[in-house]
Amino acid sequence: MHTIELFGLWRKEKTDPEPFYSALAADTALDLDERIGPLRGQRVLDLGCGPGIYTRALRERGAEVVPVDNDMSEMEIAGPAPEGALVADAGDLPFPDGDADGVFCSNLLEHTPDAEPVIREIERVLRPGSWAYISWTNWYSPWGGHDMTPYQYLGPRRGPALYEKRNGPPRKNGYGDGLWACHIGPTLRTVRACPDLEIERVEPRYWPKLTLITRIPGFREVFTWNCVIRIRKRSRSPG
Repeated sequence: MHTIELFGLWRKEKTDPEPFYSALAADTALDLDERIGPLRGQRVLDLGCGPGIYTRALRERGAEVVPVDNDMSEMEIAGPAPEGALVADAGDLPFPDGDADGVFCSNLLEHTPDAEPVIREIERVLRPGSWAYISWTNWYSPWGGHDMTPYQYLGPRRGPALYEKRNGPPRKNGYGDGLWACHIGPTLRTVRACPDLEIERVEPRYWPKLTLITRIPGFREVFTWNCVIRIRKRSRSPG
């Protein structure tokens, strides 16, 4: 779907979120299907799956998806949990090494206090040669504070404190209670420190052709809005 069309749906996201997220999920699944080869038959872990919007979109492309979230209530927020849903911590997954053909992880990292265990687990559960798609809303982006926006621009301590002083606690995703500051630079360094992971591409999710944005420290933390890291697990050397 064209970025302008998505933006039009996003403007109504607060009052009617389903059209935006369903369109984004379908667009993302199509992109993965075309970019990495057919998803049909691939075992894909959907980490932080929530109500299963991406799980459904990936299954429509033929992927065998295992939906994973650490909170059953999040999976049931829009109705029954996705079929096959598993309650588990993304930083301590109950899967053997090399179990997955792909890992899909959308908008999870900002909801975990430390992204490193999640990324290390992604490295572990991927089979050699397989892929991962990680995206999240970085803290200093226009929507990084979620309900506290734009107070995040005052920093992760001062901003939330001032927001709560003026407005009371946010209805959801208070800082340190469902929301943490996740930045592009440190996250890229964490991925690069994983010996078996190779970054294939970093892009702004809503304008993916403007990859230059993600290469400018500081600037990228604000203007990327939602960062995508496309990863490949390195194949083992023969012998």
